[in-house]
Amino acid sequence: MLKAFRLIPMRVTKLFPMILAVLAVLRLPLLVAAAETDGKPEKPDISVAYVSPSAAFTPLYVAAEASLFTKYGLNVKPQILGVQVAQKALISEEIDLLVDGPLLVAARVSGAPVKYFGAYMQRYVFQIWAVKGITKLEQLKGKVVAVSAPRGAIEIATRETLKKQGLKPDTDIKFVYNDQVPAILTAVLTGTVAAGTLSAPLNVRAREGGLNFLADTGEHDIPGLQAAFGVTDKFRGANPNTLYAFTKAMAEGVVLARKDSALAKKAIAKYTKSDDAKILDASYEAYAPYWETGLAVREQVIRSELDYLDEKNFPKAKSANPRDCFDNSIVETLEKSGFFASLGFSKQK
Repeated sequence: MLKAFRLIPMRVTKLFPMILAVLAVLRLPLLVAAAETDGKPEKPDISVAYVSPSAAFTPLYVAAEASLFTKYGLNVKPQILGVQVAQKALISEEIDLLVDGPLLVAARVSGAPVKYFGAYMQRYVFQIWAVKGITKLEQLKGKVVAVSAPRGAIEIATRETLKKQGLKPDTDIKFVYNDQVPAILTAVLTGTVAAGTLSAPLNVRAREGGLNFLADTGEHDIPGLQAAFGVTDKFRGANPNTLYAFTKAMAEGVVLARKDSALAKKAIAKYTKSDDAKILDASYEAYAPYWETGLAVREQVIRSELDYLDEKNFPKAKSANPRDCFDNSIVETLEKSGFFASLGFSKQK
């Protein structure tokens, strides 16, 4: 009896860290529920990074330039970091929030304690341009098309768009890869390839170079995270009021960016370091139609991102639960409070 009694504390001691970890995860929704949508931010000074000087991040730029973060009690100065640097910085808590594409999906599958808590662009928006003589996607059969990194957003968007036109990637189309998007444009302009997929504002140079516009992948509604924001589980649990404030500012940033094109272009000019009117116009026009008035992360979009991952590098991706990659509790609470309705947002689905 004494031996049995003594074994109990030893077993409990071994299980204690595991029990604490489980309780910590279960406690996160409770912390969010207990927070106030108008509560004072726990951490007013937050570091927020984004990963590219792209107009896709215009709502973030506008929220900063129009003092929307300040309005909700936050001090935010968006900083640009490289893709891999940004991902590591968030995981190591060197930054507080990250606004990016699908980086955190792969990180979560690999075991990193990170999640998205909102998104305003959940489709891939790129443009496919071709050499003279090719005016339709169907004419690319048997041709070579330039894209970026394998399984990157540009390649995925291109493959899925071609599929919707009845073409079979790798069978009907051969792909060549370029690390930098400007190199894709050069390959098409020089006739090295028949077509290439670009991001704005390179479409301006494509048009000026006499290339033919074939497709806007955004119109084909290819599911993907092109602009979403996420945090670590630790930050999310400890700073719910801060996340309410950030989400409110981003929501207003989306509305203002769509409503006030002059302000949006001014913000784009500052953060992309461009004062060319044609480039600013093209950048705004390419992305504005796809900034969503609704910030809930969609499960089917995360499912698509998981399916896009290379099974060799991410063997757990296919069986992963998409809901492990996001938490919509902040957005859902703001919706129930009537905040989104006050901005004219569409109802979350």
